[in-house]
Parts: sequence; C-alpha cells; structure tokens
Amino acid sequence: VVYDDGGEEEQRGKRNAKFVEKTTYENLPECFEPGFNVTLSSSNSISAHRRTIPLTQYMHEITTANDGAGETYPNQLSNETWYLFGETFADEWKQMLLDYEMPPCETCPDRDLSALAFGVGNRGSGVQWHTHGPGFSEAIHGRKHWVLYPPDRKPTYDSDYASRYWMEYQYMNIREEDELPWECTLRPGDMVYFPDGWHHATINLDTYTVFVSTFTTEHI
Repeated sequence: VVYDDGGEEEQRGKRNAKFVEKTTYENLPECFEPGFNVTLSSSNSISAHRRTIPLTQYMHEITTANDGAGETYPNQLSNETWYLFGETFADEWKQMLLDYEMPPCETCPDRDLSALAFGVGNRGSGVQWHTHGPGFSEAIHGRKHWVLYPPDRKPTYDSDYASRYWMEYQYMNIREEDELPWECTLRPGDMVYFPDGWHHATINLDTYTVFVSTFTTEHI
C-alpha cells in the first residue's frame, strides 16, 4: 500500500513540514551537539558490519562520493558500502524524531508500541534483499525506490553487492511478467506500508535522500 501525499509538487510534504525543514542537508547537523557520532551499517542483507564516524563526515562522504558524483555505484561491494539506517535508537535520535508525525495506524500514536528508524543515503545506496516485521517507510527528502516479493517468493541475489547491483543486472534479466517484483517509487511525502515477512530491497535515487521507517506491532 502506498500513501500518496497528493496535490501539486509545491503542496507535497505538508504533513511533516516541520520535520522536513529540520532534516535538510544544512539543518540536520544542528539537531545534535558538535561532533555527534553516527553508527553506519554495511549494505548487505544482514548489515553485518559497523562503522562509527561524525555525522558531518558521513554527510560529506555521501554527497561527494566517487570523485564528487555523490553516488553509490552498482559494482561496489556491500560490505564496503556504508549507510546510515537502523542504528538511530539512542536518546539523541529519539529527541530529534519527536517532531516526526507518525503514520496512520492504530498503534502508531503510542510511540512505545512502535520503533522509528531514521535514514540518510546518496544516489544508488540502499539495502539488499531482507525481511522483518511490518511497518511504514516515508520519503522525507529525495526519492526512494522499493521492490518487494511476498513471503513465499524469496528472490535470488548476490549478497556481496548492494541493491543497485540487483536492480541493474538481475532485475533487467527477468523475462517472465509473473516473476517481476511489486515495486514503487516514493517521492517526498509518500509512504509505503510493508507487510510482515515480505522480502524487499530499496535504492535511493537522489544525492541526498532522507527517510523514516516506522516498525509497528499491529501484527502481534
């Protein structure tokens, strides 16, 4: 299910207008103390590796990656491709996320029943195929592409590479229409609901892409 923020381009994103403003490239570092460190994850399915660096360093690295392209290339190894997502549960992140307006679900108004994860990536970055419980993901800045398969259709992929490799090399070789994944592209203000146990992978489409995922407990 995709929730479209609707309206003309200039009207999009008004639901979370305050949060959109505080998470621009210029404003995001101001949400934290100088020198605030972030924990990055590798871009393979199980996010097996970690790296800790200052937030400002990470933002500079992703927007100037590959000689200024601000891009993650498809042939980059997933365990050497670093990504800010999933390690944003510290008190500083919880305080920053208080301005985020929660998705439209029964348990979402009670933040103790949901887990929020904040993410930032560059063009071509993303997480390889994986599964987990249900929730929502909303694009805040930039566009984000999703590909999904139901629980009984596990995709074939090379775990040594990130999701862009699958999109550009394996996806393009799918010949049968019924073998294609479900897919959508989120623009700022759009939100997707991902069901429990569905296989999915993501790829960010812009140099500065920001998103928030809300993991819910409605299936329990």
